[in-house]
Amino acid sequence: GARNRAATKMARRRLAQAGDFLSKNLYTAFYEELHKALQGFIADKLTMDLASMNRENIAAALRENGVSDSVADEFTSLLDACEYARYSPSSGHEAMDAHYRSALSVITAIDSSMKPARHTRSGGPAALLALLLTLAPAALGRAADKTAYPDSLWNAGVAAYTDGRWDVSLDAWNGIAALGLESCELYYNIGNAYAKTGDWAHAILSYERARRLDPSDRDVAHNLAFANEMIQDRIEEVPEFFLVTWARALCRKLPSNAWAVLFLVLLAAALALAVVFFLGRSRGGAASRAAFFSGVAALLLALMCLGFASWQKSDYVHDQAAIVVRAVANVKSSPSAESAKDLFVLHEGTKVRILDQVGDWNNIELADGRQGWLRRTDLEQI
Repeated sequence: GARNRAATKMARRRLAQAGDFLSKNLYTAFYEELHKALQGFIADKLTMDLASMNRENIAAALRENGVSDSVADEFTSLLDACEYARYSPSSGHEAMDAHYRSALSVITAIDSSMKPARHTRSGGPAALLALLLTLAPAALGRAADKTAYPDSLWNAGVAAYTDGRWDVSLDAWNGIAALGLESCELYYNIGNAYAKTGDWAHAILSYERARRLDPSDRDVAHNLAFANEMIQDRIEEVPEFFLVTWARALCRKLPSNAWAVLFLVLLAAALALAVVFFLGRSRGGAASRAAFFSGVAALLLALMCLGFASWQKSDYVHDQAAIVVRAVANVKSSPSAESAKDLFVLHEGTKVRILDQVGDWNNIELADGRQGWLRRTDLEQI
């Protein structure tokens, strides 16, 4: 079970190393690492012995676990290509890049195919819709006689996604979002469907919306990182102080509600230890000192948890990020199409931060600090 759960994460690490070899155009090292990533992934995912693996039993095992014939064939063909390339002259950087992207795509497809329960987590569609509906009393008031409608949309979307009808599943799930209902699970599935259609800009937009609702969801973070690998722009972020990076990573380990509950528990523990300290202070001793220091530690941890919960809430309320949804967008020096000059070009899927709005124009900033103006229609706010 541990191997199965860590299979995709381990494969991503090996693919990152292969990507490094690809950038340096190290032909043999690239294909050796890519081959290790593919073989290791399937061995861990299906709990197979590397020594007994071959093309036939890999394909058969994949099909038995719900992977489509086309994906299974693509995986085995990619293995064959790696085997051939390791012992043949270089076929060029373009072929290496194509195999690298194919490996990313097929590993994600296999992982998605073997986790059907992800679509009905937390008790299935009915439980999810019950939670969503409690968050939207106004929508329920307008459609009290149609309470089953969002539920049917959810089920229709799941059925269409399972059958590979991505456009139908998008229509159903976007219909739920159009009713004013939202959840991390809903946006995660919408992002998956967009990714299947190759619309990476809207896939990234949906994953970002899912992460905004639950920054601790690891599946969302994994798929968002994969989608960002598929877009054209590579924006180098301005380095931040390492302690801030560590604190943000820790903050995203749990959702804000979990941090709030931990705050209350630790605060209660600190108060209880304070009572123990004051009752035993007259007698002194090691127990009183232990209660004092433990109470101080519990109070500090409680304040840290409160800070993390407030941090996530602040990010949710004040986040002004957006995604470029236009294929090619010219960033202008001022909010004008005629008199302003072009500063640089952005492509769909790039994340920006909105600083200001003037008419139909948004003043945006990239992660590397560059600023400019884009038409509002070129962006969609997260």
